Amino acid sequence: MSKTYKEDVNFIEFAVQKICLLQGYSDQHAHYVAEAIAFAHIQGKLNQGLGVFEALDIGLTRGFIDIKSVPEITREGPSWAVVDGKGSTGYYVLNMMADKAIELAAESGIAIVFGGNHGDAGSFGRYVYKAFENDMFAMSSNNSVPLAAPFGGMQNLLSCPPFDAIAPAGVNEPVWISTKFSEFYDADISEAVFNDRPLNGKWIIDPETGELSDDAAKYARPIDGYGRVWDYVGAGQIEEPRTYAMNMWNESICAMLNPLGVPSTDLPTIEEAVSADNELAAVGGSYYICINPAVFGDLTAMKKRSDNYIDAIKSSKPRPGHSIRVPSSKGFEKLLKGDNEVDVLDNHRTAFFDFIAGRYGYSEETLRQEYETTRA
Repeated sequence: MSKTYKEDVNFIEFAVQKICLLQGYSDQHAHYVAEAIAFAHIQGKLNQGLGVFEALDIGLTRGFIDIKSVPEITREGPSWAVVDGKGSTGYYVLNMMADKAIELAAESGIAIVFGGNHGDAGSFGRYVYKAFENDMFAMSSNNSVPLAAPFGGMQNLLSCPPFDAIAPAGVNEPVWISTKFSEFYDADISEAVFNDRPLNGKWIIDPETGELSDDAAKYARPIDGYGRVWDYVGAGQIEEPRTYAMNMWNESICAMLNPLGVPSTDLPTIEEAVSADNELAAVGGSYYICINPAVFGDLTAMKKRSDNYIDAIKSSKPRPGHSIRVPSSKGFEKLLKGDNEVDVLDNHRTAFFDFIAGRYGYSEETLRQEYETTRA
């Protein structure tokens, strides 16, 4: 089991926003980053929580993220738009994309917004949830540095893309998919090593023999100071042809259809991205598709169909010793209840509070003291 500790998600959001402001982010930009990281913890996507701030820190210190730049909508039509990130973070860009797609879909019924020239965006849960809050459907993703090999191959050429999609619902939890199109990525390597355990499957392809391994420690290449973003030698194994197909399908939207897109095959490796002289973005492109069901039919009826579907799934007969789960239901329940107690991975804690915050004269203790003062 991974080592975690319990934390107040509001403190995490406060601490991240504080460090962002100290690094020079605008108030709005800092809010976007902190909100999305906190949201990921509520979802239970711990590798997209506090630890993912390391990706932003690497981009800032290596110079391939420009936190001062302001993304711009460069082209748009009645049901589409293109957002140039201008080298900013994906947190800023994806919020702009989501807001624009929701605005367009309100009139057109369906909209797609492409994004490019931006950095990491963390979990895409927060961005699609914006559509859910407006009684709309959304699906969104981006590609990233190459972290997986083609099916049957042994060289990393494919990204490990995040993917979120959510549909409106009535009284039941929504159909909400929050996943990735590959078996593992860099965060799984560091987490396995810190917790002295193998990966959850034999997913690492040995660069010399092509044999499969679950020995994360053998192939891990730590990056000084960081606890989540690590490099590794060898390629990532994609186990199923259907996962491979979904990965490539997603890439076609992120990088081929997208006028600003860059395929994962042309993006830097982790080793290249963290080098001192790198100027290449770690994301090649992103998309946000939004559908407004109220334009096409009765919204109440649509929500009723969703509720009936979830009822049928949850009430179906389980296998002996098993229970039937609905994807993302635990995170959704925490959102509804306003449950602020979340898990944080131990290996992310030190890197953020000691290594990153320490650069600005802060520690976990001093940040907590300041947080408590704001609440008084």
